[in-house]
Amino acid sequence: MAETTARGPLDGVTVLDLTEHMAGPFCTMILADMGAEVIKLERPGAGDSSRAMGDGTERNAYFRYINRNKKSLTLDYKGARGREIFLKLIAAADVLVENYRPTVMDRAGLGWETLRAANPRLIYAQLSGFGSDGPYREKGGFDLIAQGMGGIMHVTGEPDGPPTSVGLPICDLGTGMWGAQGVLAALYERERTGRGQKIECSLLETAVGFSSWTSAGWLADHVEPVRMGSRHRQNAPYQRFETQDGYMMIGAAGQSIWERCARALGHPEWLEDPRFAKAVERRKHRFALEKEITAVLATAPTAHWTKVLDEAGVPCGPVYTYEQLFADPQVVHRQMVVHADDAELGRVPHIRTPIRLSGSAVAVRRVAPRLGEHNAEILGGLGYDAAAIAELRRDRVI
Repeated sequence: MAETTARGPLDGVTVLDLTEHMAGPFCTMILADMGAEVIKLERPGAGDSSRAMGDGTERNAYFRYINRNKKSLTLDYKGARGREIFLKLIAAADVLVENYRPTVMDRAGLGWETLRAANPRLIYAQLSGFGSDGPYREKGGFDLIAQGMGGIMHVTGEPDGPPTSVGLPICDLGTGMWGAQGVLAALYERERTGRGQKIECSLLETAVGFSSWTSAGWLADHVEPVRMGSRHRQNAPYQRFETQDGYMMIGAAGQSIWERCARALGHPEWLEDPRFAKAVERRKHRFALEKEITAVLATAPTAHWTKVLDEAGVPCGPVYTYEQLFADPQVVHRQMVVHADDAELGRVPHIRTPIRLSGSAVAVRRVAPRLGEHNAEILGGLGYDAAAIAELRRDRVI
């Protein structure tokens, strides 16, 4: 799948992006991939702090990935002249997304109440560490802090090991996804009411929300969940196993799948063993069962056992490295890696947003912008001529 100019479902929607780091830019990336015009407002001369990540250049892979399909406008909107430009942008915008601490925009005189008075149709999405009120409203937040405080680390890791973070910035990404969903819901609601609204998402609430299944025992009976490694809490065997040449996952969830699994592994006698015959007993004796299965899997490579279990109708799969992942025929077939042309870097790979619509495109249309790349285009659209733009640049407004 190559770079495309096909119309997206959010074509015609304008988003002002005041975000940095991960959660906010991921939110606006999703909207941009869906066809919204996303104008990324950045500090003159510095820009988004993630431009300095990775190899330290503004075209580093981390910045490129979550800022594709966007336009960059540098603007100091806290000064009088920058504020004037900012309010002109607000007047024409559908959505604003920001991820400052909750009081920052209010202190700048550009909070929700002020902006909705300027544009009653504006949808204002505020992504923060802990939410706009409560005892932690001024507390700074990052993904790993939310993983720790939100209970994710408590249930991640091996039973005899310390609390461990998930290997992905799950709270950042989740908050960005919730934010994008909120924007879509608010856009739909605006079609009925003609009015915008404020959306709030936070890293901590994302972590707590993701715990809804894991925390069920605590909420119902005050039973504290324990770390299980890769093991499923309610089903066994449903976990990672070591094979002769690596690791694989087996998901024998449900009695019929377990029976097929035992037979496929060549041990139908497990079905008569009182420790393993029924689900409740398998959970009680999961470590004994794990030892038995591991001994069998150690006799052949992962590819062999994947084939055997697939043929038996047992859900399973290898545990991939990234090199293996991106060579997998299903990943290749579904075109999860797409490319966009960069004048400096050539063909640049991206992970596509994993949504497909039959009637419109969710796509990578262009690479991430250089700092201030679209200043002339955007300001020209607001009525500023070349001389005025040069003056704004000279005075460091842009």
